[in-house]
Amino acid sequence: MQPTIWRDNWAGKVRTEDDFVRFIDAAGCCLRVPLPRYPDFPSQAEAMGAQYSLENTWFWKDDLHIDKRIYYSTVFGGKPGFLSNALLPTLIATNGAAADELLYRGGMSPGAQELYRIIQESGPINIKNLKRQLTPDILRGADNALGELERQFIITKVGITGRTRGTYGFIWDTVERWLPASLTAADQLGRAAAETQLRDLLSNYGIPADSQFYQKVLRWER
Repeated sequence: MQPTIWRDNWAGKVRTEDDFVRFIDAAGCCLRVPLPRYPDFPSQAEAMGAQYSLENTWFWKDDLHIDKRIYYSTVFGGKPGFLSNALLPTLIATNGAAADELLYRGGMSPGAQELYRIIQESGPINIKNLKRQLTPDILRGADNALGELERQFIITKVGITGRTRGTYGFIWDTVERWLPASLTAADQLGRAAAETQLRDLLSNYGIPADSQFYQKVLRWER
């Protein structure tokens, strides 16, 4: 799928949640809005064109993810983005981490360790109850620690607490409990094959195999 082809097929043509799922399934991944340095990377905003607004599509990321029709993640440079179910094991294999291994080699921050412990023991758990169990020091960095764990496919949101400003919040659980089949598929695929698959896909979006995208956005080590 060359950049012009995905635009020919989808730009300005996504209207509904079902359209969006079909777009993600075809593209494999997209961000909510374009990346300035990588303008050919698919985005929800471009796929929807004039129909796009954050207000009208806010709950798509929640409902479609919770229904397991797509996977919502900030794996691409911490930016809101979406993965197809077919591509998810590939990103888990390249960017995921085993919590036990991270803990063993000291690769998890103290805040992330505490959040993971609570979610593993008590999940699914809503964000308010989760934060009530944190010390003030851990609480101050809780959002960053949650992002750290989410981008490594250790935890994910599995529900929301409400749809109004006063009630909206995420319910968190481990990916291991919520999507065990995806973790198994990632293990079977392996890191090397997954990297090749992802580089092949992203080359269609103007990102060559030797691009700094992999170090700067996906944060792969050299």
